[in-house]
Amino acid sequence: MIKTLLILIGLLITLASASSQAETIDLSGIYQLAVTNDPQLSAAAAAYQAQSEVVPQARAGLLPSLSLSGSYSDVTSPSLRAFDPLTGITRFEDTTTTNESWQAGVVQPLFRMDRWYQYQQSKSIRDQAQAGYSAEALALIVRVAETYLAILEAQDGLDSANAERDAVKRQMEQVQQRFDVGLVAITDVLESTASFDLATVGVIEAEGAQARSFEPLMRLTGRPFNAIHGLANDFPVKNPDPLNEEAWVKAALLQNTNIVASKAALAVAEKQAAISKSRHLPTLDAQVSYSSQTSKNPSAFQTDRSDTEVYGLQLTLPLYSGGGTRSLVRQAEYRLVEARENLDFAERQVSENVRALFTAINTDVARVRASLRGIESARSALSATETGYEVGTRNIVDVLLAQQRLYLSEFQFASARYRYITDTLRLKQTIGALTAEDLYELNQFIDVQQVVSQVNPSTR
Repeated sequence: MIKTLLILIGLLITLASASSQAETIDLSGIYQLAVTNDPQLSAAAAAYQAQSEVVPQARAGLLPSLSLSGSYSDVTSPSLRAFDPLTGITRFEDTTTTNESWQAGVVQPLFRMDRWYQYQQSKSIRDQAQAGYSAEALALIVRVAETYLAILEAQDGLDSANAERDAVKRQMEQVQQRFDVGLVAITDVLESTASFDLATVGVIEAEGAQARSFEPLMRLTGRPFNAIHGLANDFPVKNPDPLNEEAWVKAALLQNTNIVASKAALAVAEKQAAISKSRHLPTLDAQVSYSSQTSKNPSAFQTDRSDTEVYGLQLTLPLYSGGGTRSLVRQAEYRLVEARENLDFAERQVSENVRALFTAINTDVARVRASLRGIESARSALSATETGYEVGTRNIVDVLLAQQRLYLSEFQFASARYRYITDTLRLKQTIGALTAEDLYELNQFIDVQQVVSQVNPSTR
């Protein structure tokens, strides 16, 4: 009975696993799973939460601190009781004294400039961590899109390779028939056979690339998928809006997460310089304490108790610390210069990246349009070359090359569309304006009728 139950459980697990792997998913589904399962985003969220704790820690240095302590002890000592003259023996008895004490105290900082600057600095540290988390959240959107589009591009590469191999195979069969009736030379047969073998190798490589392209889905979502939906043919490709490079640069300098983080790092360095300089200043604390001590000696029928209340101010004036404070000031000033230079570098780099992506998108739009025209030209050239081969003005090599150009043009068109999408998302990521809505808008052009399934090269 137990063995039968275990077998049934194993079958259910196998079926559930097969069902999950057979599930087809779209772009928005992958993103929603990635938000909760991607380890990089989860690590960034934990890092942000950890860094945010510096704010309450720094604020604690400005608030009053309360302490309470107590002690209890029994002290046992021998004491002389009586001397017996008949026996000459002195008798001792143990005497136990009980001591009890407790003390409560409150310390309220009144003038602590270093702690005040530390509190202000902690807010900048939190802002820096927030920018880091935001950068990782934007990067996740891009990674999801790139992973999805990489699968589609790998599938297009496989379709192109299969189409080329099938066309070469048909051409090889036709050449063989023409050779059998003496219309062509053996060289045409050999050329077509070599091309078919080369096309077969291309298919094998494309199958491997397509199968591997699904693997990143596991890293993003924590679940295996072997089928996704394709991209609709009517996906619009257009130039950036606004078509003004400087407007994009200006937006990036205000919103880019790296620049925001660098500005926060500069604020941290400025506060650190103020903290170091404030160590030359005096500190003032208000102190209130209450203590009670009780001593009991039962044998002497004696109880002593004292209560003490203390109200005071403690002023500390730092005079000399071996040059350590001056060194900390110089170190903080160097760190401040470093933060300023890092911010300047971040702004220059972001400006460069925005300009490059802006140009790349315009190039992508032109490439997509040119690829469409290239497909039509390659198709016409192939038809003309095949006609020329029939009448003897072209050879088989010309036909095979024309076929390769056609399939290459089709693949370049698909690849150009995917590059346009990723470059557009990267531009929005760079200016800090990328949101999940951009991914959902792209998902509207996912064609649920197209299913891209992972191939298994070992069975083909």
